[in-house]
Amino acid sequence: MEGYPFVHEETVRFGEIDGMGHVNNAIFSTYLEQARLAWFGRYAADEPMPLRDVILARTEIDFRSPVVFGETVSIGVRPSRLGTKSFEFEYELRAGDRLVAEAKSVLVGYDYSARRSTEVPERWRRRLQPAEATR
Repeated sequence: MEGYPFVHEETVRFGEIDGMGHVNNAIFSTYLEQARLAWFGRYAADEPMPLRDVILARTEIDFRSPVVFGETVSIGVRPSRLGTKSFEFEYELRAGDRLVAEAKSVLVGYDYSARRSTEVPERWRRRLQPAEATR
């Protein structure tokens, strides 16, 4: 997937299909979450990035084409913005050569005990540099 150095795959399960015969829109959020967790596992495996230190603040999905049972969805993931307390991922979802969705998510450094946002830890920052900055 051009421009996405990391790609995660999900195969559509029967339970993800709605009454219209295609993947329910809510399932796309699960696909994004699975791809994001896989990204963290790959790019942060040598420097623990505890997911309990972040919270999902926003997800935005543009649906382009329906996906049906049995298709494999390839999800490209890349960091696209890094702020002081938050960062963003971009996603491209494809079934074969067909673009099925584009998405973004914003995650915020978060202290669950204090119930407040925190800065993105320095040890994470180099992993989260936007793709344009690392080329």
